[in-house]
Amino acid sequence: MRWLNELVGRRQFCQVEVDQMNDLALIHDPYVNFVYYKRPIDDDIELFIWYLIENDFNGISESVTPHNVAKTLAARLSNDDAHLLWKRKFMQDILNITQVFFNITKAQQIQLILKVVSDDACRKFHTDAYDLRLLCTYQGSGTEWIEDRYVNQKKLVTGSNKDIIRDFSKVKQTEPFEVAILKGEVPSRPGGKGIVHRSPAIQQLGGKRLLLRLDF
Repeated sequence: MRWLNELVGRRQFCQVEVDQMNDLALIHDPYVNFVYYKRPIDDDIELFIWYLIENDFNGISESVTPHNVAKTLAARLSNDDAHLLWKRKFMQDILNITQVFFNITKAQQIQLILKVVSDDACRKFHTDAYDLRLLCTYQGSGTEWIEDRYVNQKKLVTGSNKDIIRDFSKVKQTEPFEVAILKGEVPSRPGGKGIVHRSPAIQQLGGKRLLLRLDF
């Protein structure tokens, strides 16, 4: 129980599930490093996602503002009229999520990434060097994360996953359409611990994910 000494004298960071999207703003609590909102799968959006994956969607990686995000999405997503309803619903969903993130961060500009993932990038448990990052896995396996009390913080940089994680049975995973905001570790927030997480293993199984990522 050597890890108990790491807990003495300080409060633990929390991970919080919220009931509505706007409550993701709880990420600003200094002792919260992960907030997530579970929501049902939208069948129309799911059909459009499958369409994108099957048609080798090239992805989007753009710096966007509240004023140009809709134009960016419209230009980079499919223009096939046969799927216009699905596209509109998907775009509106991303716009809603993006607006919430802009409201929470008070940012004038964020990085928007929407891509199909088929590899095992970021397989090591780690924290991000971003202030805040929003993730939504629309299709496929979600991001894996774990509470701080099951992490050996001293091994995060130099250790392997088996050194970092004290109990792999405590690893949790986001679900399709779930929206999560992860707190990272940045110089402007000394002493704050980012949420420890990693990408799921999908490559050997031939899996694919459609991931929305917003970075601030």
